[in-house]
Amino acid sequence: MSQNINGQNLMAEQTELLRKQARLIKIQTAIFSAFMFIIAVVLLILCTKLNGIISEANSAISQISGLTEQLSAVLEESNLTELLTNANNLIEEGGKSLTEALSGVDEALKKIDSINIDDLNEAITDLKNVVGPLAKLFGKK
Repeated sequence: MSQNINGQNLMAEQTELLRKQARLIKIQTAIFSAFMFIIAVVLLILCTKLNGIISEANSAISQISGLTEQLSAVLEESNLTELLTNANNLIEEGGKSLTEALSGVDEALKKIDSINIDDLNEAITDLKNVVGPLAKLFGKK
């Protein structure tokens, strides 16, 4: 009989432990379900925001594509190579003209330097001496 009582006690303990274990499993399942629900809600929110971002990115890409096409058309119309070639030719012609002008100035300076100032002053004095008496003759001072 004592074995029977011990067996019954053991069975009662095992039954109680199984009930506690079942209750813990139910709690774990509830917590796991709550976490899964929260994760699902967060993923749904992130997917919605990500969809909006992707939509905005596609819009920006299409606008950039349009601007690129317009810029390409403008560059084709302006014929940038020809414009740069013309500017280069203009700069070369300006350089040649400046060189010619500086050459003329250099020649003029050489002629001025070749003038003997002393001889010029002497010639002016001689002219003054000759013209002075003629001026007095005609009544000028």
